Amino acid sequence: MNICMVMASRGNGGLEKHVRELASELVRQGHDITVAAPAAFLASLPANIGRMPIPAHLGRYHPWLLLKLLLALRRGGFDLVHAQASKAASLVNQLRPWLALPVLATLHNIKRDVRLYARFDHVIAVSRQLAASLPPEKTSVVYNGIVAPEAAALDIRQHFALPADYPVLVAVGRLVHAKGFDLLLEAVDGLPLAVLIVGDGPEHARLTKRAQSLNTITRCILTGHRDDAPSLMRSADAVLISSRREGFSYVCNEALLLGTCVLATDVPVANEVLAPDFIVPTGDVASLRSRLCHWLGRRTEWAALQQPAREFAARQLTLPVMAANTLAVYRRLVHHA
Repeated sequence: MNICMVMASRGNGGLEKHVRELASELVRQGHDITVAAPAAFLASLPANIGRMPIPAHLGRYHPWLLLKLLLALRRGGFDLVHAQASKAASLVNQLRPWLALPVLATLHNIKRDVRLYARFDHVIAVSRQLAASLPPEKTSVVYNGIVAPEAAALDIRQHFALPADYPVLVAVGRLVHAKGFDLLLEAVDGLPLAVLIVGDGPEHARLTKRAQSLNTITRCILTGHRDDAPSLMRSADAVLISSRREGFSYVCNEALLLGTCVLATDVPVANEVLAPDFIVPTGDVASLRSRLCHWLGRRTEWAALQQPAREFAARQLTLPVMAANTLAVYRRLVHHA
């Protein structure tokens, strides 16, 4: 198949990771993939992926951006166009009257208004929770998948000079309000344990100040970005997800594939894969603290009870499976066009 993916984001987070890895896997499977996106993102793609730079720094209604994208889409000979996330979906939707081919969009995160997506021929949602807000007759759930991580275990207590008898928890993500790291620090304050918060972001200074004010019995280290984050997750006693909102938690996926215990707030994909005993209400610090203490006292049982979730992740949350499920949607869409 000959597919064009459109992405108008200018960040370097989960969306960009998704597009890069999905495009690479589809090419590996023998398909022609072109990505229309900002030049800076295109520079990060392998050479075997087609590239169409677009001026995505312009607003989604800017005529020059729309014209550049329209010309690129019309001369590509594509079987379909796949818009990734909201800005790309807005651009492609505006161009639909001049595109004689199927158009698909992926909803990656929670949106107050999803009417835009309902205008597409089909929609992929990355979780069942997101799919619930979309027309069921034209929506497919395709979970994000990743390359199964290969990470060596390390002596995490020695590496960070932590007490030998302390449980070590790891939380990973961009330091932003939505990730709820402030709630995590509130929940662990005064507990005899250590928390490593791995990542960078605009909340770094505020979280550092809060970490410094914790009861001295609780250890917290903000590590910044770490290339060895998978090794830290594998070596920890548990991975904590304290997010206020998520469309799909890559951290949960990665932790399960690494074989590490997980405790999470009520966000996808954790709340669709883990048993209810490992999910706490979003924003409820007391419940997070109580459930954490409960499972830290039952770590062998915690690991055993999450074995079904780890097996599900190994079957369904990998990159080849995501690509296969996405291709199945593509083929249905082209067949019925």
